[in-house]
Amino acid sequence: MTGPVLLDVSRMAAWRWRGVPATGIDRVCEAYARHFAGHAYAAIQLAGRVTVLDRPSSRTLFHSFEEPPETFRRAFAGIMATLPGRLAGRRTLDEATYLNVGHSGFDRDLHWSTPKARDLKRVCLLHDLIPLTHPHLTTAHKSARHRGRVVRALRQADGIVVNSCVTADALRAFAGQESLPSPPVLTAPIATDRPMGAARSNPAGEPCFVCVGTIEPRKNHALLLRAWSRLIDRMGDAAPRLVIAGKRGLKASDALSHLKDDPRLAAHVEVRSGLSDAGIAQLLHGARALLFPSLAEGFGLPVAEALQAGVPVIASDLPITRKVGQGIPQLLDPEDPEGWAQAIAGHCGACADRARQLAAMPQFRANTWAEHFAALEEWLAKLPAQRLGVRAASAGPRLAQGEIRQDRRLQC
Repeated sequence: MTGPVLLDVSRMAAWRWRGVPATGIDRVCEAYARHFAGHAYAAIQLAGRVTVLDRPSSRTLFHSFEEPPETFRRAFAGIMATLPGRLAGRRTLDEATYLNVGHSGFDRDLHWSTPKARDLKRVCLLHDLIPLTHPHLTTAHKSARHRGRVVRALRQADGIVVNSCVTADALRAFAGQESLPSPPVLTAPIATDRPMGAARSNPAGEPCFVCVGTIEPRKNHALLLRAWSRLIDRMGDAAPRLVIAGKRGLKASDALSHLKDDPRLAAHVEVRSGLSDAGIAQLLHGARALLFPSLAEGFGLPVAEALQAGVPVIASDLPITRKVGQGIPQLLDPEDPEGWAQAIAGHCGACADRARQLAAMPQFRANTWAEHFAALEEWLAKLPAQRLGVRAASAGPRLAQGEIRQDRRLQC
């Protein structure tokens, strides 16, 4: 890879400032910051414009990302207070590659006009197209913003990275439906990097199941609560425990409405927010299985993490869970609470599917960040820079020119 890298850290800076646990996208931003910290320039969006820090300030900022939130806030505030003297020179940015992997700001036209540099490559990572393919699972505002991201990326980016074959297929289909051109596209699946530690047994000795992910309608927690009601009807106090681990997101109260209205459920179901990576790892290691009833996913990172930790998985039958799970999880209809109740009851003991999964677990191969970045840097080195707006001015679909390449070393 030639030329400097300008890594947009706007989302990561905002997340670290708040001091809240990372989402899946945040963790990808973390991985990119760790990988490029030694030689990249940090880019920050201010009032919609991309501002690039000089190398000393970039090093300070990248280092502060690894520190506690209070330390980060002091470092970031110090940089911002003296910003005019901390900007990278115009010539520094020539022939650079600008990377935006946090869905930050590129739904706005102003974003694409900065920074100004000669032969600058603009590359963004799309984590999913769910607000476009499943608009009923989000708000109209979020769907409109994501449409802006995808359309502008297709028209104006020099390259797009996607995290899975499923996202690549959705992007190809959207571009075709909208008669939009496409730049080259690299499929580079993301890695599991949550430190899992040593397995620990459940101290209470009772069966426990874990669901990890933001609490929102798309994650389909309501199905689990309906399944648990059935389990309690049949098993009474012997019904297993369910721990829902994740921050409260869009319409979280709607997703958990059954829990609020049913004291029996409240006795068996616990919601935990703000857990650290170590806390999530401990939960998984004490679980009979990870439950993943999602209605739509771009990658499904918790599935890979559970399998890497040797924990069985019961998941929705989606194209991405088939890919990521490599044939190991038990896959079910995400709208069939009875089927889920039966599967969960089976995993309370030594059912045949649990034995099958445990036997297959040693064959699971997790992606690594080393593989991801090797594929990315090889692709970036060959990616040509184009004048901004060349694709936007082109008439008619040119999707055939947008190579969608999958690195064969990676499982997507």
